[in-house]
Amino acid sequence: NSKSFVKKKAALTLLRLYRKHPDVIPASDWAERIIVLMDDTDLGVTLCVTSLIMALAQDNLESYLGCYTKTVDRLAKIIVERDFPLEYVYYKVPIPWLQVKLLRLLQYYPASDDRKVRNKLHDVLQTILNNSQDAPKNVQHNNAQNSVLFEAINLAIHLDCESQIVNQAALLLGRFITSKETNVRYLGLETMSHLAACVDSLEPIKKHQDTILLSLRDKDISVRRRGLDLLYSMCDVKNAKVIVTELLRYLNIADYALREEMVLKIAILTERFATEN
Repeated sequence: NSKSFVKKKAALTLLRLYRKHPDVIPASDWAERIIVLMDDTDLGVTLCVTSLIMALAQDNLESYLGCYTKTVDRLAKIIVERDFPLEYVYYKVPIPWLQVKLLRLLQYYPASDDRKVRNKLHDVLQTILNNSQDAPKNVQHNNAQNSVLFEAINLAIHLDCESQIVNQAALLLGRFITSKETNVRYLGLETMSHLAACVDSLEPIKKHQDTILLSLRDKDISVRRRGLDLLYSMCDVKNAKVIVTELLRYLNIADYALREEMVLKIAILTERFATEN
C-alpha cells in the first residue's frame, strides 16, 4: 500500500511539474519506464499513470506508442473480463473515470495494425454498447454509464466512421437527444455532429431530423447551439430546403447570441445548395 501511495503521488507530481515546466522532464527518455506502470495491480496507480501519459503522449506520440496495446489490454480486463476489485465499482460501473481516460488516450493514435489488438478493442466497444441497454438504476449510475458510453462512441467514430459499431451508436444517440437531462441531450447532439462530419451516408442521422429541429427551441442555449451545429453538418441536397426554411423561421425568435452564427450558416447553406434546389 505504501509503495502504491508513493507511485500515485509521484505520477501526479510529475504531471503537475510537466504542465508547468515541460522542458525539465525528459518525456521521451522515460517513456518505457512510465508505460510499464499501466500494468500495476493497483488501479489507483493505473489511473494516476494514465493521466500522466495522456499529458506526455500529446507532445511525444511516437515515444508513447507502446501505451496503446497496454491501454486496450487494461480496458479488456475491466470491461470484457470483468477483472477488477469491487471497491472500484461506482454505482455498478467499474472505475468509470479510468475507463474514460483510457478510451480518450486511444483517440490520440490511429487504429492498430495488429488484428488481435483491433479485435480485442472491438469486443471492448461492443460490450460497452451492449451494457448501455441496461436501464440505469439512479442518476449516478446513469451519469457513470453515459460518460463511458459517449467516450466509447467517440473512439469508434475515430477508428472507423462506417463500422457496424458506429451504426449501432447512431441509434443510441437518437435516444439520448430526447433525454430529459440537459447534459445528455447536449452530449448526444455534440456526438451526432462529430458523426455527421465524417460519415459517407447521413441517413442514420436524418432519421432524427424532426427531433434535431426541435432542439432549436430547447430551454438551454447550449443545447440550441449544438442543435444548430448538427443541422448545419447534416444538411445536404435532399433536406436543405427543409432545414434552411426552419432556420429562417427560427431566426425571428432566436437569441441575439445565436443570430450572427445562424445568419452565416443560412447564407452558406443557401449558396451551397442553391443550384440543386
